[in-house]
Amino acid sequence: MQNIVLTHGDADGITAGAIALLVTPGATFYFTRPSQIHMDLFRIAKDRPDKVNISDIAINKKKFPEVIRALDRFPDNTEITWIDHHPILNKHRKELEKRVDFFHEKGPSAAELVYRKYEDKLPEHAIHLALYGAIGDFCDDTPFAREHLEDYDKRTLYLEAGLLVQALQEIDYRRESKDLVRELTLGIPPSSMSNIVELAMRATRIEHEIFTYVRENARKMGEVGYILDMPLSGYRGKSAKFAAYLTQSRVGISARSFADVVDMSLRRRGPRVDLNKALIEILSTIDDAHGGGHPAASGATMKKGDFPNFLHKLTEYVSERT
Repeated sequence: MQNIVLTHGDADGITAGAIALLVTPGATFYFTRPSQIHMDLFRIAKDRPDKVNISDIAINKKKFPEVIRALDRFPDNTEITWIDHHPILNKHRKELEKRVDFFHEKGPSAAELVYRKYEDKLPEHAIHLALYGAIGDFCDDTPFAREHLEDYDKRTLYLEAGLLVQALQEIDYRRESKDLVRELTLGIPPSSMSNIVELAMRATRIEHEIFTYVRENARKMGEVGYILDMPLSGYRGKSAKFAAYLTQSRVGISARSFADVVDMSLRRRGPRVDLNKALIEILSTIDDAHGGGHPAASGATMKKGDFPNFLHKLTEYVSERT
């Protein structure tokens, strides 16, 4: 029997994937992302697996036809479960539900959803993983999270989740993160893992330096603050948030260019702007651009030459809603 677990590489995805591994012991584990899930599914379908579990992977609107074609390559007897919490169009939901067991809800973390899906099959320590994921993805105010945080000293859970989130800034998710996932399935807390505390402290020191760098280098257009090509890779979600705050803007962007491509993270201040909806509207007008995510946190990729146009359109979009 061949089982596959696919998940995202952030704290929520890692904990969601670890919970999925607990109900499919011995499964082959892969990290993926919305921009590459279709390619991974095409590759995996060739092996004719028995079960595939996908978690914390948003639907990329422009790649959706390829996702469907990839899903159609699997044998009829392959059980595919897709668990996610990102916004999704109704037409995409209906197409997915024809092909997979689609468990979806906006609001909770993916880790919470995976836990709720398999709760009666999980060991006691799996609840910690669900709460780490909820805390790490700012989804710790759901009824589920509030209820279970009261069962423990939540200060300890926040410490463990914080160590995990910070350490992931300094870990290569393609290699070291897989070992981390396996340790999580064994019930080992982040504070007891080799190097995690050290890496988390290093990341925290770097974060303070990034805050200073963004303060000195962030630019502003309308209600959008942005930072381009920081000398240190990673930390884009944090630096996007810093860019919004330090420029007193509604939206922050941290962008990094690779050859002729720009990859960016976006964060908002206040509830007025839905970043996912903004990207759906704006990116549909830009060739070869794609992205999306949550209302408060999203990401996008486009050609480098299209970034000034994107920034202008985003500035207009935000100004109309503030």
